[in-house]
Amino acid sequence: MNNNGNVIKSLNYLAIIRIIRSISAGMISIVYPYIAIKMLHFNLSTLGFVYALAALMTALFSIAFGYLADFIGRRLSLFISSLTLTISILILLIKINFFTAVIAAILGGISNTGAMAGGGIGGSVAPVQNALIADLTTRKNRTTLISLISFFGNIAAAGGTLLGGVFSYKLELELATIISVLPLIFVYFIESQHIRARSIKMKAGNVTLKFSVTGILNGLSSGLITPFLIPIFIVLYDVSRSYMSIYTTIASLLATFSMLLAPKIDKAIGFLRSIYITRGLTIPLMLIFPFIRILPVSLAIYIIYPALRVIAIPIQQSAMLSMVPPEERGRISGLNQGSRLGFSSIGTFAAAPFMDASLISLPFISYSVVMALNIYLYKRFFGSKNAVETFQGD
Repeated sequence: MNNNGNVIKSLNYLAIIRIIRSISAGMISIVYPYIAIKMLHFNLSTLGFVYALAALMTALFSIAFGYLADFIGRRLSLFISSLTLTISILILLIKINFFTAVIAAILGGISNTGAMAGGGIGGSVAPVQNALIADLTTRKNRTTLISLISFFGNIAAAGGTLLGGVFSYKLELELATIISVLPLIFVYFIESQHIRARSIKMKAGNVTLKFSVTGILNGLSSGLITPFLIPIFIVLYDVSRSYMSIYTTIASLLATFSMLLAPKIDKAIGFLRSIYITRGLTIPLMLIFPFIRILPVSLAIYIIYPALRVIAIPIQQSAMLSMVPPEERGRISGLNQGSRLGFSSIGTFAAAPFMDASLISLPFISYSVVMALNIYLYKRFFGSKNAVETFQGD
């Protein structure tokens, strides 16, 4: 990386774009499920199917934008992918009914409202952002910069979730629309490197396949439970929108600050152990959640869960992007996220019929089994000496 003023400015603009988009996405993460349940009278199963469809389309968008980033350039791809969130919110602002709610969810990626990191609302832009960050950094500072940009973005998302519980639905949508337009301006000022793929075939196909498989299981586990967490509190505990926005903000802030530990964790225990420990701890928590129906306990688990899911994300992304050549970074990021979100939608489809008080434990038990398998495959795929050596080289 050429450490000149243009690179620093581009990283700053990229961070600004992430921050502004996250505010808008955070607002929608709170407003959308209340519009769906309170205004349109969706039950949990219907909402689950909408979330699943949205996740599936976000997966396809992620793959498409990842390929575009490698073939037509990072900046143009970032502009196109950023536009989808704005259009999504604008649709809801114009008219709220079943049809517009579904279309908005599809375009905006409104599916992962239980956590604001790693491909949540507007998540199809992430592969392009990841490729840009990798282009502007080296292996030595990549984890740190991914963590910092994620930190500021998630702080903004937390502010957005808090803001999402303050005003009327209409005013929230108006503010979110205006805010989501601003990043489109800053895209123009980013000076990306002229990196273009020459072939559709990837040199690092084996690495891409491995991360796609782990992405599949990671997404499947998340899809089984994460989209239902906020709706569960609405239905089972009748938590008001203003209080739920506060709890979601606390969870988002905890997850956000935990990501600042990623560089130190990376140096202390490395890529694999960070996955084993942080995501492994979610297994007992999710086994407990459906059986102990005590609001303070459920809220405590809800608040801790996102942090354990996301703390290793900068480490995983840095490792993944360091294993492939620059002209394949958009595609591996898009395919990893696409496989994760695609199977997240399958998990949500599968879990939706069980979102009933008597059956709700089954998706959480299934989460624990799938997550255990995911951790095992990380060890199987990347536990060898050769995998570590590839990871350490950039």
